[in-house]
Amino acid sequence: MIKQILVGALAGGAIVFVLSAIFNSVRIAGAHPVSLPAETEALPFLRASIPKSGIYFFPGVTSSAGMTKEQKEAWQADYNRRYKEGPTGILVYSTGGKEFSFSSHLIVQFLLGFFAALTLAVILAMTASTTNYGSRVAVAVLMGLFAFAYIEPQYWNWYDFPAKYTIVRVLGGVVTWALAGLAMAGIVH
Repeated sequence: MIKQILVGALAGGAIVFVLSAIFNSVRIAGAHPVSLPAETEALPFLRASIPKSGIYFFPGVTSSAGMTKEQKEAWQADYNRRYKEGPTGILVYSTGGKEFSFSSHLIVQFLLGFFAALTLAVILAMTASTTNYGSRVAVAVLMGLFAFAYIEPQYWNWYDFPAKYTIVRVLGGVVTWALAGLAMAGIVH
């Protein structure tokens, strides 16, 4: 059974890796990030304004620890005003200073898919004695649906990610894991 789990995880990881590469190379308008407008003008400002790598929200949030009830209410009213005025967003920011290694990113991407597939392979092995092929495929599809239906829509809900982007990400993830599940359910039995 351990051999089936490992082979299933390798097969699933490879399928997810390839399908993710294909999925990320297809550009659907409104469903993928685009270049920052006026990047040449914006980058010097960002370098001068943001000294540390991190995830930044705007309008900014603050800790309410130590605030009185009145201070919390005043801060919330001010936040609501700034949110309504806009713009709002999230910025994942790196100060740079390192070389981009496409091969390193590919290796990490494969390992992420492999470890997710390994998790799925273990679940399939745990259910193998009580399920048939179709049921194991259904488990794989449901695992993909669970992951993508929970994670991606949170970004739409909280950070205003475009709905089209979110829908494409969810559908792409579910289809990817469904196809990996077709192979994995046949290997892990």
